[in-house]
Amino acid sequence: MSFIAKHITHRDERLMYLTRLHWILILRGGFWLAFFGGIGIYINWLVLYKFNILPSANLPFIPPPYSFLIDISAGLFPFLIGLTIFLVYLFKVLGTEIALTNKRLIYKTGLIFVQSSEVELAEVSEAKVNNGWFGVILGYGTINLDCRFVGDFAIPTIKNPYKILRQINKFRSNGDGITPDTPK
Repeated sequence: MSFIAKHITHRDERLMYLTRLHWILILRGGFWLAFFGGIGIYINWLVLYKFNILPSANLPFIPPPYSFLIDISAGLFPFLIGLTIFLVYLFKVLGTEIALTNKRLIYKTGLIFVQSSEVELAEVSEAKVNNGWFGVILGYGTINLDCRFVGDFAIPTIKNPYKILRQINKFRSNGDGITPDTPK
């Protein structure tokens, strides 16, 4: 069961649509991991083979398996930077939920320290989707909602953005009392 369905929705609300961020963010983190890992490998190649510098040669009392770790430690720092960036993207994808109920849109981030933002569907006056050409091909986009009293509300890199927009428009126009100018 999702965090939103369990903790945030009210009893009189129906959870209509639940989604997460697109997997392209994990791919983006993997790119940075490969990029900085490649820089680390290149630094190790320069240190060990090009300039023939062995840091463990100055430390003869360290046994061979550990001396190898000292020799490759020059390129370890860029790899750790790439790993950190990858984990940030991974935890962002795992910890984000977007839910649409019959009354509001809820955007939850965080695995341990949870933050949620929400907007009532009656407050949404305009919605825009920014796909880009990768987004059109892979099926993701950023939804920008212009809300009356709340301000702008952005949902980045969401799967199937047009599906959630169709649901928002469906709930706003079904005469359920969601839009303020429909008579009951």
